[in-house]
Amino acid sequence: MPIQLLDATVAAQIAAGEVVERPASVIKELVENALDAGARRIAIEARGGGLRELKVQDDGGGIASHELELAFERHATSKLTTSEDLWRIGTLGFRGEALPSIASVAQVICLSRTAAEEVGTELRLAGGEVQSRTPRGCSPGTSFSVRNLFYNTPVRREYLRSEATELSAISAVVQQYALAYPEVRFTLQLEGRLALQTSGDGDLRAVLIELYGLDVARQMLPVAAEVGEGEQEIRVEGLLSPPGLTRGSRSYLHLFVNRRALQPRGALPAVVEDAYHTMLMRGRHPLVVLNLFVHPLAVDVNVHPTKSEVKFRYAPKVHGTLGRAVREALVAGAGVPTWEVDEATAQRRFELRQLGQAAPSEPEPSAWGVGASAWDRERSRWDAGGNEAPFSSGEALAPSASPPPTADWHGDASNEAAGDWQGALPQPQPRTANDLPTAEPLRQSGKLPPLRVVGQVGLTYIIAEAPEGMYLIDQHAAHERITYERLITQFAGGSVESQGLLLPRSVPLNPAASALLLGNPERLAEWGFVLDEWGEGVMVRAVPATLPADQLPRALHELADHLAGRGGSTPLDWREAMLTTLSCHTSVRAGQTLSLEEMRQLLQQLEACTSPRTCPHGRPTMILMTPTQLERQFGR
Repeated sequence: MPIQLLDATVAAQIAAGEVVERPASVIKELVENALDAGARRIAIEARGGGLRELKVQDDGGGIASHELELAFERHATSKLTTSEDLWRIGTLGFRGEALPSIASVAQVICLSRTAAEEVGTELRLAGGEVQSRTPRGCSPGTSFSVRNLFYNTPVRREYLRSEATELSAISAVVQQYALAYPEVRFTLQLEGRLALQTSGDGDLRAVLIELYGLDVARQMLPVAAEVGEGEQEIRVEGLLSPPGLTRGSRSYLHLFVNRRALQPRGALPAVVEDAYHTMLMRGRHPLVVLNLFVHPLAVDVNVHPTKSEVKFRYAPKVHGTLGRAVREALVAGAGVPTWEVDEATAQRRFELRQLGQAAPSEPEPSAWGVGASAWDRERSRWDAGGNEAPFSSGEALAPSASPPPTADWHGDASNEAAGDWQGALPQPQPRTANDLPTAEPLRQSGKLPPLRVVGQVGLTYIIAEAPEGMYLIDQHAAHERITYERLITQFAGGSVESQGLLLPRSVPLNPAASALLLGNPERLAEWGFVLDEWGEGVMVRAVPATLPADQLPRALHELADHLAGRGGSTPLDWREAMLTTLSCHTSVRAGQTLSLEEMRQLLQQLEACTSPRTCPHGRPTMILMTPTQLERQFGR
C-alpha cells in the first residue's frame, strides 16, 4: 500500500485513544485542568456510567474568550513555552492533548469566564468541530459538559465495563485528587446521588473520614520526613495505616509525586509494602496516603501517555527516603497520640494500648495476648470439661459468652479491642510446616485419623492426639475449610442461605465501593446480600446467614474489590472470590476461646470435608509431630 497522510479526523481519534480510555479518563483530565487553573471548588457529575454525560465545574482562573477555540487545538497549552520547560514541570497537565482528544470523541459544551471579563463564552463542539459560540452569563471559572462519549467510535464502547464499574472508576479518580488536594472542596454526584463531598479545609484526615469513615481515619499514623537540599531535596508527607488495619487489594495505596497521582504498581508501592515487612499477612495491603515532593528537575513526568508513571533522577535516594519514612512511622506510631475524637473513654483506651500499657482495671497482656487471670479461668474451665452448648455439624461455630479480644491474622482486627491489642504486641504470623523443622504437614493420602482433643493453645491452635503423634490444628484455617465447602453446597443448590436483619445496618464505604456494590444487586443477592442506597455508603438489609455482624464492613470492602476485577473478572473468578471471602469472614478467629465440645465438633466437621488438609487459601489446616520427632526435641 502507498504511504499517505491520515485523515485529520482519524488521526485525532487515534490520538484520543491514548488519553481517553474510558469516562474516568475524561474526569481525570478535566479535574487536572481545574486544579492547574487554581480552583478551590470542583463539582463533578456523571450519568449513564459517564457515557451519557459528564460534568466538571470549577471556580478557577477560566479561559479568556479570545483563546477558547485555541484551547481545543492539539498541543495548545499555557503551561509550556520552551523545550527546557519539559524538565521542570510544575503543573498536572502540559501537553495540550486533553481537550482536543475529548472533543474528538464526544459532544462538548464549554462555558468559561475569567475574572477580568463581564460575561462568559459558551463553545459547543462535536467530533472535534466547533458548532457554535455564544456569550453567556456565568461566574468566573470553567464548566464542561461532555455528552455521548464515544458516539462516533461505537467499537470503543463495546470494550467498556458495566455502568457500575465505570462509575466506580470515576469515583476512584475523584478520591485520588481529594486526597492529594485536601484544601480543595470536591463534590461528586453519581446518577443524581451525592457520593462524595469534602470540606476543602486542608485537613487530610477529614477527607479520609469522608472516604473510609471515622474509625479508619483516627487510626492512621502520620508520616513526615525531609532530606537533602536543592535539586536533591526529598520530602515525604501523609498518613498510613498500622499493621492491624489492612485491605485485600493495592487500590488503597494512594501515592503522589508532587501531588500527581500514580498507579498503585511499580517501584514506589513495592518500597512502601517492603517497609511493612513481617508486619502484614500475605495477600493483605495497607491503606496509604503519601505525597512525595521532589525538585521538578529531579523527576520526569513525561514518560507515560496518561502521566500515571514517573522516573526519578535520584531513584535510589528517593526509594531509600520513602522506605525509611514509612518504617520509622510504623515503629514510632505506638508512641504518637492519636487524633482526638468525641469518644474520650474509648480514645484513652486506644492510646494506652498503642503505648503498650494496660488500660486501668485491665490485666497486663500475657505472652498469648490475654490477661493471666483470664488464661487461668479458661484453663480451669477446660479441665472441668467445658460448659458451652455444642454446635451441630450444620452450623457455624458460635463464640463463647465473653471471648477475649480477638485477632484476625488475615488482616484487620475483628473489633476495636483487637486492633488495640495488636498494636501493643508483635504481630503474629501464620504457622506453616516450615516454621517448625521437626513438624510435617498431614500426609495427603487417606482420611483424617481419629483425633482426641487435648486442649487449645494460644487461643489459636487445637491440640489433638492420634496413634501417629500430636496434631496442631489451626482453628481458623480448619473452620474456613468447613465453611467453604458448606457454601459450595448451598450455592450449587440454588443460593446461599440469607438472613434478613431486623434492624438494617448502615455501613460507611467510599464512593467507588458503594457504586460497585449498588450496581450489582443480582450478583450479590445470589450470595445472600440485599443492599440499599445510603448517604455515606450502603444500607444492609440481608446478609449470608453465617456472616457475623462485626465482619460485615470488611467483607463488603473485599467484595467491592472483587467486583472491580482486582481478583479476576470471569464468573469463575467471582464465584471463587465470594467463596473465599465469606468462608474467611464467617469462620472462628485466631484468639477465640473454644470449649472442648466445640473443638470436638470442629474436628468432626473437618473430617467430613472433601479436602480437609488445607484452607481455601492453600495453607495447611494442621501439622503433625510424631513421637520420634518429639523425642528428638527432648534429646532422647
